Amino acid sequence: MPGVLFEPDDVCLYVTEKCNSNCIMCPMSLHSRQRGLSLGDDEWNNILGFLPEHTKHITITGGEPFLVYDRIIPVMKEISTRCPEAEILVLTNGRALAVDRVFEQLKSSITEKFRFAIPLHASTEELHDRITQSPGSFQQTILGIKRLKETKAKIEIRIVGHRLNLHDISELFTMIALTDIKPDIINLIAMEMTGCAGRNRDELWVDYNLLAENARRGIQYAIEKGIDVGLYNFPLCMLPEGMWPLAKSSITTSKIRYYQACEDCNVRDVCGGLFYSTYELGLCKVNPFRRQ
Repeated sequence: MPGVLFEPDDVCLYVTEKCNSNCIMCPMSLHSRQRGLSLGDDEWNNILGFLPEHTKHITITGGEPFLVYDRIIPVMKEISTRCPEAEILVLTNGRALAVDRVFEQLKSSITEKFRFAIPLHASTEELHDRITQSPGSFQQTILGIKRLKETKAKIEIRIVGHRLNLHDISELFTMIALTDIKPDIINLIAMEMTGCAGRNRDELWVDYNLLAENARRGIQYAIEKGIDVGLYNFPLCMLPEGMWPLAKSSITTSKIRYYQACEDCNVRDVCGGLFYSTYELGLCKVNPFRRQ
């Protein structure tokens, strides 16, 4: 349900369930997107009052937050003043930024405190739009990213890895590194197996180690081109040791799970673990690290 969510050192403004894409691996359910709830008038009118003055990090997310652009853009303009110490992460598919009236209203609000995280799903329009199940989404997303390059915002590209784009991931890293959409960072993300992702798991699931191996060449190329790379939601035992420095502890604390076998792992304390949904479905066969 939309609302203001509090985590340690982070406030999340979950502003709407509505989305203009229908991604096959979305962690939200189809029902929630069709229901399309957004914050109510009272919540919008009081939303800034929920933000502690010394908040260090604010996340703006949905659904697609810019489907309620007339509401969220004024809030974004006020956040920098009210929370001067905060870094602001905006999770968006980028498509609305291709719409002139939206971007024209937005661009004056963007300062260096903002970081936009935008997913690209494939190096080709055909595959990207098949994954989003939204014709035209690839071109709109690319245009949105290019427009953000005109602002002071940091740009993060997110690649959610699964069976449908497994053999395209290195090509996607390479495409991003070679084009003028060059971002500050590319994060490869393992799926959260809830919502549509869980429902479509037979079509989507791929072992973490296979995903990492297929991405290795593209990751190396992006790094050589000066782009930071991160790995989200990967347990360390499913990665080659050479890729461990890229792994982030990215799973919300309440969603992290470890198997009993993980208790004897030598790197348990620095491993980000599994999503509870992956754990419950028994999809990952961990290989605890026990170096003598």
